[in-house]
Amino acid sequence: MRYSSSLVTAAALLIVLAVLSAPVSEAFSQENPVNKTLILYYSRTGNTKLCCEALQKELGADMIKIKDLKNRSGGWGFFTGAVGSMFDVHTDIDPAKPDLSPYKNIIIASPIWTGTLSSAIRTLIDKNQFDGKKVLLFTTTNAAEKEKYIEKSKARVAKNGAQVAGYYQVVVKKEVDKQKIDKSKEEIVADTLKYLPEIKKALSLPQ
Repeated sequence: MRYSSSLVTAAALLIVLAVLSAPVSEAFSQENPVNKTLILYYSRTGNTKLCCEALQKELGADMIKIKDLKNRSGGWGFFTGAVGSMFDVHTDIDPAKPDLSPYKNIIIASPIWTGTLSSAIRTLIDKNQFDGKKVLLFTTTNAAEKEKYIEKSKARVAKNGAQVAGYYQVVVKKEVDKQKIDKSKEEIVADTLKYLPEIKKALSLPQ
């Protein structure tokens, strides 16, 4: 049976395209991590972790816990952490240099200690480069942060190459009968998810 040259050429072209399409597609997805999101967080009391778990579920993000290798439990742990924050002291963390290469979007989450990011998260930021990454900062705090401290934290991550996509904070205390009390877990999660549409827009994620 004879085939015309045009049919043979078309068939050969289809075979070549079929062979090449799989590896090209795979390589493209690996080298262009568009819309892949990583959450890096430190949490001393569990509030920041709670927020990050809610965001992870909604965003389909990967998540890495940053461990402070110094004991921050109890009143003394809080005191040493607060003093370290006042003097911008680093701490030992694990992982110190997580693999950021697969991710285009990064959320860095931290409690606020004496007006600034926790020692573990400041150390993380200072030890890593965020070139070509959209970075969003997310904090938990007992009282709303002053704008000058927010700008200082944003500048810190921008200094290491990040495109700062936003800054969001959840206040974990509320006033009842003129007294400050802890919000419930449900309230903290609800306050976190209020930011979800803004976060998705900031990171160019589907709504």
